[in-house]
Order: sequence, then C-alpha cells, then structure tokens
Amino acid sequence: MSPSRATGGFAGRPRLRSRRTGAGLPRDAGGSAPAPRRRSRPARKSGGFVLVATLWALAALAVLAAYIDGVVASDLRHALEAKRALEAELGRRSTEATLVYLLSTGRMNHRALILEEEQRFADSLPEGQYLPDHGDGELRLTGAAYAGPDGIRFSVQDEGGLVSVNAPRYPPFSALLRHVGVADSEVEGIVARVEDFIDSDDALSLNGAERYDYLQRGEAPPLNWIMASPDELRRVLGMERLLGPARWERLRPLLTMRPVYSYNFNTMRPELMAALLGLDEAGVQRMLEERERGPLWRLTRIALLSGVHLNVDELELALFPSSFMRIAVWHESEGSRLLSGIVLTPFGDSAPWRKDYRYSEFIAAASGAGTPREPLLPSPTPLLQ
Repeated sequence: MSPSRATGGFAGRPRLRSRRTGAGLPRDAGGSAPAPRRRSRPARKSGGFVLVATLWALAALAVLAAYIDGVVASDLRHALEAKRALEAELGRRSTEATLVYLLSTGRMNHRALILEEEQRFADSLPEGQYLPDHGDGELRLTGAAYAGPDGIRFSVQDEGGLVSVNAPRYPPFSALLRHVGVADSEVEGIVARVEDFIDSDDALSLNGAERYDYLQRGEAPPLNWIMASPDELRRVLGMERLLGPARWERLRPLLTMRPVYSYNFNTMRPELMAALLGLDEAGVQRMLEERERGPLWRLTRIALLSGVHLNVDELELALFPSSFMRIAVWHESEGSRLLSGIVLTPFGDSAPWRKDYRYSEFIAAASGAGTPREPLLPSPTPLLQ
C-alpha cells in the first residue's frame, strides 16, 4: 500500500485556504471547510457624539452673541457720547453767537450789558430825553458765571478791567505779581525780562534776558513782539519756576494782552481790587456794594471806601466798559472752556465786531468761575462774585 493511500488518500490534494488569510483550513466531517471567524466590533455611540457637538456649537454661539452684544453696547455708548459732545458744542457755539450779537447791538451802563425784552433806541425818544441806565435785566461784564440752556455756562469779562501782560511797567502788573506771592526781589527782574521779551530789539536791559540767555538755557528765544495771549507770559525766562501751577491758576484770569492803561473798578474782579488797593475781604465787599449803587470813577470816593489813595491821575479811572470783551463758554460736565476775544466796532465798515483770538483752557472740576446765576430776565439777580 502506498503511503498516499495509508493516509486516507489526501496526499497530493491541495488544502483549502481562507479567503481572508490564505492559510490552510481543515475541513469538517462533511468534507466542507468551516466558515471563517469574524471579529466582533463595538457598536458606535453616534448619539453621544452628536450631543457633545451640539453643546459645543451652542456654547460657541453664546460666546459670539455675548461678543456681538458687547460690541453693540460699546458702539451705542460711543454714539451717545458723541451725540452729547456734539450737542454741547452746538450749545457753546449758539451761546457764543448770541452773546456776540447782544454785545454788538446792545447798550451798557458802568458795569453791565443792559438787557431788554424789547430793544429801545435813542432816536425814538423825544428830544431832550435819554435812555435809562437800566433795563429788564443785566449781564455783568465782570467774569461772573451765568447758567445757559442744557447745561451751558458762560461769562463775559471786560478786558479793560484786567491787567495787560504787554504793559509790564504799568503799576497794576507789579502789584498783581506781589499779590499772588512773588517776592519783591523777583518782581523787578520779571518786569525787565517781560520788557525784553516783547521789545523789537536784542538790546539787554538791566536784570533782563535776551536771545543769548534763552539759548543758554535751551529755551525758545523771545518773541521780540507783543504777546498774543496771556499764556505766552509763561514763556518768559524763569516764569514757570517763579509762578508754578497754583499761582498761575490765580493769575491767568486776571491777565489780558490788550493795551490796558487805565483802572476800571466797575468791571474789575475782586481779587484784582484787593491786589491794587491792598484790601481785605471786608474792604473789597464795600467796593462791590458801592459799584452796585453807581460808578466808581472818583479818586476821593475810592480813597474813602478803601483807605488808600492811588497815586494816579483821575483821568486814568475808566467810567464805562472798554470795547474789548472776553467771552467764556463751557458745559457743566466738561473740564475745559472756550474763550474768545472780540472787539466791538459799532462804526466799522464791515461788521460791528471783530474776533481777535480763540482758545481753550482747562478748568478744575466744579469751578468754572463760580456758581452760575439765573435767570437773566426779566430782572437782575444779586451780584455774585
């Protein structure tokens, strides 16, 4: 018997191979190959994945919505702030235009602009009669603050009642420096340096300073021309050190660059009265009460009220406001005010007024020249200084 038959006749016949692996598989008793085994796979949890993805999408949408809401709220806030700023600016411009109109078309007494609900003119009066020195109300020309519409505040100052930075040798300039605390030993030096600052040459005066001195200190040379603003006084050599912020805040509202060579106690601020006459608070109050009753323009009357006899000519005392006016307009919620200087030119060829300067200045919170008075019409309110 051959070996092939001894083994059951399977020799030489190919063995079955798995379709998946190609390995030989034994046949079952019936002669057929067993079915290949399949590995079991876990069921996919598709529902949980969708839920997580949905939650992430909702969270992202919530963050996006919050961001959009914040952006919209911020834009809305900025828009409201811009609207308020625009309304405040329109209010300032409108108030300034109204004041310029009233100043250029109205009439004045010794201390104020006379306000009338129905304007009167001299040519409408019978011969021999004159317009009264009062009306339905007054707008004081002493820098007193008034309340305007929608939070607007304003004041008008006759610059003839201030001290000129372009007249350093005129006595009020030195008196004002001493009043704010500048030592006597420093006053003459300041006067000399201001003179050198505004004169048209480079000649050095005693105790003064010219171009060489400024360049040695690394500062801009002097103008050699009159100052166009009181703020230019701080450019004079050494002035920043001598004055400082506190003194400058007191000094600034009392200064002008106008050519003032007179004393106008009718539109002068109280602090300037105290500086020129050396008065205490009670003495200043007597002067204010007197100008309520009538004009201050006699040296004897001023000496009687103050106890000081000014060594000036009586012609240097001004009776009426000058043609130079400073208008200040600001909003109660802001920290700066707009100042404009105008010259009244009632007989001018082109207009009854001319604007000479315009600038902004910072004011401390809740200051703004004092508590505003209101209303202007129909009757004047008590004087507030």
